[in-house]
Amino acid sequence: MDITLRREKPSDYYAVENLTREAFWHDTNRPSDHQIPDEHLLVHRLRNASSYIPELDYVAEVDGKIVGHIIYSTGYIKDASGQSHEVLTFGPLSVLPEYQHQGTGKALLRHTLALAKQLGYRAVIIFGIPDYYPKVGFRRAAEFGLTTADGRIFDPFMAYPLYDGALAGISGSFHLDPVYENLTQADALAFDKRFPPKASPS
Repeated sequence: MDITLRREKPSDYYAVENLTREAFWHDTNRPSDHQIPDEHLLVHRLRNASSYIPELDYVAEVDGKIVGHIIYSTGYIKDASGQSHEVLTFGPLSVLPEYQHQGTGKALLRHTLALAKQLGYRAVIIFGIPDYYPKVGFRRAAEFGLTTADGRIFDPFMAYPLYDGALAGISGSFHLDPVYENLTQADALAFDKRFPPKASPS
């Protein structure tokens, strides 16, 4: 399969939001109180957030069709002295169901991680699938002395230094843009009306 990677354009926005919806519609990891996914709404809101990094907003195409997408934003590590150290996070990373497990996500990830390093960023911190992301170099954030904003550590919380020693001497709590946390089901359901009707996720 020949995968082409390129920057997302405004004319791609609806298609990208729709593929994100498709990618997460049947996600079994969704909280039990969520009727539908909210990742497509998150993508929509991230583009207007001050933390958004347009240089790292990429789509994957196969035969001219957009089949995958990755979007990045800034966050920060707050150390014990109260100093903040800027880092990146990404997500959602979305691939249409029929193109999953064929290297599309890894291609997007590897390309944008290399680009993030070229742009001078320090590290990428994520909440992701612990059986997947270590295959591309992510490690448990606890190994770097990092916790979530509320002081927790768990396997899906992972870090990827973009160069040797990038996180040396830096430990503390990781903080995301509030755009990730202010997603309600009411908002997701209202936003979802912009897209073709679908049966409720199983």
